[in-house]
Amino acid sequence: MRRGHWMVAAVALGALSACTSQASTGNGDSGGKVATLASGAPAPGASPTPERPRYRLDMTPEEKDRLMVPYENCLTRYGYSRVDAKKAEFAGTDLTRVDPKAGKKIRELQDCTARYFPLPEWERDPANPRAADFEHEVTKCLKAKGVTMTGDGAMAGDNVRKSLELTPACEREAAAAVK
Repeated sequence: MRRGHWMVAAVALGALSACTSQASTGNGDSGGKVATLASGAPAPGASPTPERPRYRLDMTPEEKDRLMVPYENCLTRYGYSRVDAKKAEFAGTDLTRVDPKAGKKIRELQDCTARYFPLPEWERDPANPRAADFEHEVTKCLKAKGVTMTGDGAMAGDNVRKSLELTPACEREAAAAVK
């Protein structure tokens, strides 16, 4: 038993001395080098995959179109269009019954979506615990500005036009109120 302890201590001491010994650099300077297991790891703070873009409330249609370019490029690399992606989205997994190669297609389209399709505005994102508060504030603002809605939130006639005109201002107000 005692012999086993000595062997463990010898191995540990050898490993410790190997890690702490200094290597000679050849120019008289002994630069200490430490062996690490994470030598190929990315630099701290660098994310391994780029973050998906996110829409903002104040974006112009042109800015929103520019956010879609990486997504469209990804689809093109796989040989698909936005129409293909939309069809697959509506068909869901039923697509595999129609097309035997659909499993691969679905994975490719999901890859593009997961990496490049813009996330909704944070104020509307289901992951935001205050998203419902934001929508409630927008609705209150629209009602205060004269937009009438039925019990189910539907609008008719002139209210639709009025709502489209007033919604951006109400969204800015609601975003400020919810923060």
